[in-house]
Amino acid sequence: MKQMSQVLFWLGILSIPLSWVMWYFGARLEIGWQVISAVSDPAMQAVLRAAHAERWGIFIGLWPVTLMELSYLVGKKARMDQGV
Repeated sequence: MKQMSQVLFWLGILSIPLSWVMWYFGARLEIGWQVISAVSDPAMQAVLRAAHAERWGIFIGLWPVTLMELSYLVGKKARMDQGV
């Protein structure tokens, strides 16, 4: 359980820069472009790509708090099981 706590903690730390990368480069990535490519106006496509990247960044930005909280709870449970 202690290893799981550490893995969750480091995944939380790593998701912080991942959130920034998705926000910054997300408009250039092809995640969810099926809907955006159906729009014929290029200006509207650009706006939708930027908004989509922003949403991905925010979504991934929620992971650090969740993963670090899970890390804390799993670590606390492991300590309780050991009787510490």
